[in-house]
Amino acid sequence: LSKGTEPSPEEGGRSRLMIVKMVLENFKSYAGIKEIGPFHKCFSSVVGPNGSGKSNVIDAMLFVFGKRAKKLRLNKVSELIHKSEQHPSLESASVSVHFQEIVDRDDLGDNGYEVVPGSECVVTRTAFSNNQSKYLLDGRNSTFGEVTELLRQRGIDLDHNRFLILQGEVEQIAMMRPKAQGGNEDGLLEYLEDIIGSHRLLPAIEELGKEVEGLNEARAEQLNRVKITEKEVEALEGAKIEAEALQAKERELRAHRSSLYQLNVSEARGNAEALTEKHAILSQKLGHEQAKLKKSEEELRASEQALAKVEEEHTGLVEALGKAKEEFNAFERRDIKLQEDEKFLKAGLKKARAQVERERKKGSDAEAAAEAKEKSLPALEAGASKLTSQRQKAEAEVEVLMEGVKGKTEALRRDLEAA
Repeated sequence: LSKGTEPSPEEGGRSRLMIVKMVLENFKSYAGIKEIGPFHKCFSSVVGPNGSGKSNVIDAMLFVFGKRAKKLRLNKVSELIHKSEQHPSLESASVSVHFQEIVDRDDLGDNGYEVVPGSECVVTRTAFSNNQSKYLLDGRNSTFGEVTELLRQRGIDLDHNRFLILQGEVEQIAMMRPKAQGGNEDGLLEYLEDIIGSHRLLPAIEELGKEVEGLNEARAEQLNRVKITEKEVEALEGAKIEAEALQAKERELRAHRSSLYQLNVSEARGNAEALTEKHAILSQKLGHEQAKLKKSEEELRASEQALAKVEEEHTGLVEALGKAKEEFNAFERRDIKLQEDEKFLKAGLKKARAQVERERKKGSDAEAAAEAKEKSLPALEAGASKLTSQRQKAEAEVEVLMEGVKGKTEALRRDLEAA
């Protein structure tokens, strides 16, 4: 029972797990609490004559390590509880195994070792009369999974169960064939493969063996094709010689063609020089024509700008003319209104004068009214005179506006004719 860890300077070696002692309570032949140990640091086997209690110790270990009752040569777990005339009806039996990790110290003698601090642990399993059992880890309730995981981490091989070999298994190993003869038996080779874990690779090895067989068949098929191809190559040897001769002729033909191409290149270079000179002359002419074209384009842009300016002025004059027409119409409407007002005032003046005459004829009672009417006559005449003056002024303004528009229109017409 050992588990190697990384050495430290203080320890001076690798640590390993050891069983310190076992405590049995009401287990099989032992009534009450029995402590077995402490064990030597190199304790690795239990030997003794028949009836000395070897089976009790081994069964106690198997029980703690999770073996079922049938593995302990029993039918049920409750049979592990001690039963005798003095103790006929005990309710439970338990086994506690005390572990610790140690580092061997040769400087302390053959029995010397140092305990790794904090590595002590106690695994307890209790069997009850109802065929149930439970685990304790350092005094607290635990599970079979937690216990097995702890033991596995400490280096106990629970996967292959090779950490504890019974007397019968030793005889079996000694009687094993070197290799199994059939699929249902195990030989020493299979036993060792199971211990080291290589048996897990057997399916993959078989699969790879099948793959190798398939590849060998494919190789044989390809090899046959190669042999057939070699025969075909030998048969084509004459055709190969003819093809090589044809290739030589083709190389000679390519050499003659190369010479011809070189002559053509030389002539083409001479023609290229003449074309280069001609290209230079044409480029110079093209430059002159492009300069002329550029000048014409500039003149065209200037003309277009002048035309745009004239069109802009024309648009402005047209807008001014429209505005003048609107103002003229307004003045005309105003003049008509003034004329109507003048007519109205004249009619009122005439009516007032006629009324004055009538009032005068009526006598003295109407003289006051006549005087009032006469007093209003100057105001009416002044209003009529003012309206006449306003009309004449409006007509004069319209005349001036029409003259201005006529002058601008005439100037615009001359500009358009000149353009």
